[in-house]
Amino acid sequence: MVTNVTSAPAGKSSVSSLPAYIIVLIVLVSAVYAFSPRSLPPFAQTLLHSDRVLLNGAAQQGKRLVVVGEQGRVLVSDNAAGPWHEGNVRGQRGSTLTQVIFAGNGLLLAVGHDGWIIRSQDKGENWDEVQFDTAHTDPLLGIAGPYAGRVFAFGGFGQFYISHDLGKTWQRHTDAAIGDHHVNGMTQAADGTLLLVGERGLMLRSSDNGLSWQALPKVYTGSFYGALTLPTGELLVYGMRGNVFVSSDNGGSWRKSELPETISVFGGTVDAKGTVTLVGEQQMVLVSKDRGATFKIASKGERHNLASVVALKEGGWLTAGETGVTLMKPTAGASK
Repeated sequence: MVTNVTSAPAGKSSVSSLPAYIIVLIVLVSAVYAFSPRSLPPFAQTLLHSDRVLLNGAAQQGKRLVVVGEQGRVLVSDNAAGPWHEGNVRGQRGSTLTQVIFAGNGLLLAVGHDGWIIRSQDKGENWDEVQFDTAHTDPLLGIAGPYAGRVFAFGGFGQFYISHDLGKTWQRHTDAAIGDHHVNGMTQAADGTLLLVGERGLMLRSSDNGLSWQALPKVYTGSFYGALTLPTGELLVYGMRGNVFVSSDNGGSWRKSELPETISVFGGTVDAKGTVTLVGEQQMVLVSKDRGATFKIASKGERHNLASVVALKEGGWLTAGETGVTLMKPTAGASK
């Protein structure tokens, strides 16, 4: 049998194998590039949207502004208009923070859920945990002081703590007058006594710097969210459904303030001139220049709530609430 064999044209074998060589070469070059040392391109800058986080407490000392809120967030700035940056919370728990105060020169204390207390000694840049309750999730709702060397933290279900060393350590304190009330606010009266307010119309007074408490007569049965001491000596308390009251005798008697709208008030401040500013529902800012007797609407928004306010020397207010940090100015035509 004769088998006919057809010879391939000269050079065809080398040409047909050329694509394989090219593929191998590409793979080799890619491998060399993939494993060769080189600088990584920079990441795009992470933007801090201070208007997209729930914030509850705000404090100011000099130019430094500090606000705290959900997921343990702490925002810091030296300008109310921003930019804002985050403080470094070492051992971040992620629990919501509810309130913050300056307790000295550059010293801050903040409280929150799970009995969490954190402390900063550098104007809010860095924070250390000083207390956390691993057994309970009850929130601390307020912090006040220092009053005669003591700082107080208080909150849900009668939680009440005292610190004698500017917040480094804390001792749990119980008192029959506090009971299991949710406690929201505290201030020091002109005579040195302390006023503590909370749910169900709770108003307590202490004459021994917080070691024991006596109930004051109730003026209404709803919740009080905070208390202020005016430069002229009046005490002012504020709470639900437009209930704001003023006392000129250190809490012995109270008169109700006049508000233009029946809204719940969640935060307040008073400046050196005695102007009282309150904030609450509907992004409303209420201002009184007659020692809390009457209030006018200075600014009003929509459905969102404001929880805290700082009155700015340059005018306007820095507020913290459901829409984060908001720099607010008087609204044209808002006053009533």
